[in-house]
Amino acid sequence: MVAISVIGLVAILLFIFWQLQPSKKLNIYILDKTVTRSNRPEHRALVWVLNQDRIVGPDGKTYRVNEDYWGFFPIDLNQQLFDFKAIRLNEVDAYAAAYDAAYYADCYGVYSFEWYKNDAQPIRSSKVYGGLNQNDYLLLKSMKDMGKLIIGEYNMFSTPTNALMRSKAEELFNVSWTGWSGVFCRNLTPNEAGGPAPWMPKLYESQHLKPWPSEGKGIILLSNDGLVDVLVDGEDLNSAFPVIISDNTGISRFGLISEIPFAGWFEFVVPGSNAVTPSTFKINTTQQGLQKLRAIGLTNEFPAVIQAKSNEFTFYFAGDFTENKVTMFTSKMMGGKFLNQLLEGKSENSQFFYKFYSPLMENILNSYINKTQ
Repeated sequence: MVAISVIGLVAILLFIFWQLQPSKKLNIYILDKTVTRSNRPEHRALVWVLNQDRIVGPDGKTYRVNEDYWGFFPIDLNQQLFDFKAIRLNEVDAYAAAYDAAYYADCYGVYSFEWYKNDAQPIRSSKVYGGLNQNDYLLLKSMKDMGKLIIGEYNMFSTPTNALMRSKAEELFNVSWTGWSGVFCRNLTPNEAGGPAPWMPKLYESQHLKPWPSEGKGIILLSNDGLVDVLVDGEDLNSAFPVIISDNTGISRFGLISEIPFAGWFEFVVPGSNAVTPSTFKINTTQQGLQKLRAIGLTNEFPAVIQAKSNEFTFYFAGDFTENKVTMFTSKMMGGKFLNQLLEGKSENSQFFYKFYSPLMENILNSYINKTQ
C-alpha cells in the first residue's frame, strides 16, 4: 500500500513538472484514413510527441489521440459502425489559412476485410474509405504555397489513390514513387507468429512458379500492381534488418543517430532535383539480392526522409514512422521518454521511436515554430 502511494505521488509530481513547462501553440491538421483499431496506432506516436513537447492546439489544450484528427473513425467493430471526417472543396482555403501545419499520417484507408474482421482475409477486398483525394491534395498545396509545414508519410501514393492525385502529390513533395514497398519479416513460415499474411505465399507461388521460401527471416517486397518477391536472409541478404543511415545534416540538424534498424513498412522512392535527403534506407544485400532488386528496377539504398527543398518546410517520410508502441499517459509526464521505455521495453520498434522518430519530429516542429512565431 505504501509503495503504491509513493508511485502515485511520483506520478503526480512528474505530471506537475511537465505541466509547468511552457507550452507552444501549433494548429496541426492530422489526417489518418487507416484506423482499424481503437488505439489509433497510425498517428498515436505523433500525438505522444506533441504532448511530451508541450505543443498544444489553438485553444491551449493538448492533442487527443482519439479525437483531434481527420479521417476514419471506428465506432463499433461488432456492429460495423464507423464515421469519417473529411474536408470539403469549399472549405480548403479557409482551413489552409486556419491551420499552421499538416501531417498526413496514413492515406491508404480501410478495406472491408480489415474493418469487418473477416477471417478469410482475401487478396482483394472492397474499399470502405481511403486514398488521397483532390481536397486532401489541394489543402497541402495551398498550405505549402503559404510557406507552412507539411509532412507526408508512407502509403500516400499507393492504391486507392488515383494516378492523377499521385502525380500531383509526387510533384508537391519532390519525389518519384516506384510503386514498390517492403517490410522486414522475422519469420517467413506461413501461419506462424511473425509470419507473412496467408495470401502472400499463394501470390508468390502463382507468379514465380516455385515454392515460397518458408524458413528464416527476410524482406517481403510488394508492388502496387500486385507483384510480390522475397529477399531471404543468408541468400539475398547479409543482414535481414533494413537500417536507416543519417548523414551529417540528419545528425546535426535533426538530432538523429548515424544508423538505426527499422522493422516497419517502407517504400522505394527517388528524390527529385534539389531535394535534401538527410536519412537513407539501406538493405544489406548479397550480390544475388542486389541483382534481384535491379531486375525489378530497384536499388538497395533509397531515401527515408526527403525535404523537398532546403528552404521549404515540406517533408516526406518513406516509411511507416508513426506506428510505434507508446503509452499515452507518459506523454504528460516529465521524463516521459524514459518512463515510456520502461513500460514498452527495448524492441527495435521502441528504439526507433526514441532515437529517430521522436528527435526528428521535435526538431522539425521546434524549428518551424521558432521561425514562424
